[in-house]
Amino acid sequence: MTIQEFDLPARWRTLLLDNYSEAIHNLEVSWPDIRSLEVSYRDIESFDPDFALSIIEEPENNTQAANQALGLLLAELGSPRIVAFVRIIELPPDSHRSVRQLRSEDLGTMISVDAIATKIGKVLPRTYEGVFVCAACGHSHRINQPNEQELVEPVECFEIDGGCGRKRNQTKFHQRVEESVLIDTQFIELQEPPENLRGGVQPERILCIAEHDLAGQLNPGDRVTANGMLFVRSQRKSGKDTPIFDIFMRIHSTQRENIPLEEIQISEEEEREIKDLARRDDIHDLLTRSIAPSIFGMTRQKESLMLQLFGGVASKAKDGTRLRGDIHILLMGDPGVAKSQLLSYMSQISPRGRFTSGMSASAAGLTAAAVQDSAADGRWTLEAGALALADLGLAAIDEFDKMNENDRSSMHEAMEQQRISVSKAGINATLSTRCAILAAANPKAGRFQSVSEVPFTQQINLKPALISRFDVIWLLTDQPAADHDSMIANHIMNNRAGSTPEILIEQGSEVDPSKSANHEGLDKKEGIVNRELIRKYVAFAKRTIHPRLTDEAQESLKEFYVETRRKGGESHDSIAISARAIEGLYRLAQASARVRLSQVATIEDAARSVRLTKLWRHELMGENFDETTIHSGKKPTKRNRERAIVEIVRRIVLETGKPANLNDVLTEVGRMDISQDVAQDIIDELVTAGQLMRPQGYETLAPV
Repeated sequence: MTIQEFDLPARWRTLLLDNYSEAIHNLEVSWPDIRSLEVSYRDIESFDPDFALSIIEEPENNTQAANQALGLLLAELGSPRIVAFVRIIELPPDSHRSVRQLRSEDLGTMISVDAIATKIGKVLPRTYEGVFVCAACGHSHRINQPNEQELVEPVECFEIDGGCGRKRNQTKFHQRVEESVLIDTQFIELQEPPENLRGGVQPERILCIAEHDLAGQLNPGDRVTANGMLFVRSQRKSGKDTPIFDIFMRIHSTQRENIPLEEIQISEEEEREIKDLARRDDIHDLLTRSIAPSIFGMTRQKESLMLQLFGGVASKAKDGTRLRGDIHILLMGDPGVAKSQLLSYMSQISPRGRFTSGMSASAAGLTAAAVQDSAADGRWTLEAGALALADLGLAAIDEFDKMNENDRSSMHEAMEQQRISVSKAGINATLSTRCAILAAANPKAGRFQSVSEVPFTQQINLKPALISRFDVIWLLTDQPAADHDSMIANHIMNNRAGSTPEILIEQGSEVDPSKSANHEGLDKKEGIVNRELIRKYVAFAKRTIHPRLTDEAQESLKEFYVETRRKGGESHDSIAISARAIEGLYRLAQASARVRLSQVATIEDAARSVRLTKLWRHELMGENFDETTIHSGKKPTKRNRERAIVEIVRRIVLETGKPANLNDVLTEVGRMDISQDVAQDIIDELVTAGQLMRPQGYETLAPV
């Protein structure tokens, strides 16, 4: 049954009175903080199925009628000046489209698109109803402006309206902005979620227009369901319109994805399979073996990566402080130890995983970039980077040490506060980067030297302040060992022998083994879980499981911290462990409980957290782990020598009342069994660092 246009306002009035009377009253009270009334399509369908269908088929007429009916109801409540909008949400499944599925038959209908906001333009005013004054006679004309890309002026000063009758070529029309009706307008670029794509296909994008109260609501990286109407604009070449059109979308309403990792669809059968796996006693070992099975060994590292996938629980303290839940891991190692392969695998297996390389990633590419968009008339727009797009997922950054220093500095806020503040090209925004960071770095000299001789902080091109933000740091060295080397060789050979030529897969003559394995969640022959089920396992755990530590588990972590702290170090300024490490221990324990789908982290989970922490700390620095070495980049011995030399200089200056002579300082230092060459190098470094100065030439020293 066709519903006549004149009947629509009455239908909307009845619907709103029957179902949304209280909401309309709340809107009147809350305006202008809230300017919209959200109406569920399900309620409309229950009210009148034919009426609901007409909204999908004729959205423009229906939205105008809905806004008209809402305005009249607000006027009856005593608020005739309130301008509010009806926003229809929760469209039916047959109205959902992906961006690449949009076709000409969708024009003029209301559709729904699940997407990521990648580019956000500046909120700008546009003329909705323009007032134009004739320059010859001063008569005013009101012209509606349906097109956001072209200003429509009067064609003549119509005599019937009281004008002078002159044509546009005989007079000029000036717009009176102060009398015109202006609305907020924003250009937004939506991109289809990349995790739904396979085979390296580039995600499609569509340019959208948000108006009124919808402008300024989204940030780059936000995942939304956008409901709206498609329209077209002709492409222009050489100043002429062509028969080819660009598709745009006028956003009618948006629904933020409140459920984490909502895009991961889990069937009831898969949920049962996940819960069955979680009940296994060896679930931690099983998932550890399932992480990059083509890479031999590295069991400890894979166990920590498995815990990183699940992560801890982000929370807010009573004072509003946000406590990070994501686990950051740094892999430092010699070339050829499979760091890049591990990162690539983790980015594929993680929900919302992103892979990038420090060689090709700039600060803008990681965080956000301000770009001029030709589709938006050259306006500046904000484009989300890899960290913003990996929100609630994992960002794998290879060649982390090869990044530009200025680019790496942008990582500090993104890693700890898990947000980035952007102020570029007149655009000010704060983007969420609630993702785990998995980074890989190589030594400066090609291979790592023994950490007992040279601290790792001096062997890698990373600032200590950035290194300290990682919860787990693994040092992967390539040391010859006959038995181990033989097992690695056999593993690689077997992998090669059991693989399928890529060209045969592309030709269709052979089945892709990675896809065929996805039919079985648990491969009993190999004893591993396939990557697709792991993705769904992680998504399910993150959605539903939020563990809290038992008192015994908390006490266990506390005892480890206090005992480690008590040991001290080789220097009086040495700190064996810092308070930041407690947060890392807590997160690892929560992740361990999540693997079991347990809402409670027990003392066993705490023990796993402590064991892994002890392992990476021992491999990194041995028995005498020193946090101060990480923060300063200097070993305790060197810090003690620097302190001793500064004290000698200060004492000589106090005793003599003049700058200390270099030879006198070297003589004093020699009594401490420090060679003159070493002492000379330390003095030069102290002068460069600004702790000592040479007030009267090279041979004199004084404290700063």
